[in-house]
Amino acid sequence: MAIRAIGLDAGAMGGFDKKAADEEFFKGTSFKSNFLCNIGYGDVSGIKGPRPYRLTFDEACQII
Repeated sequence: MAIRAIGLDAGAMGGFDKKAADEEFFKGTSFKSNFLCNIGYGDVSGIKGPRPYRLTFDEACQII
């Protein structure tokens, strides 16, 4: 949420080759990958049609 709050796009990715990612990025350490998250500015030219409707805060939330 912090990435989106500052205007960047983020997308989590699963189903990748964890062994290859660990070899490339964490070789020689005890770190292991769990998921990847791409961060940056997305290319909106590939989006077809308007963005689906999203609830407003008042429609989705109730302060108690």
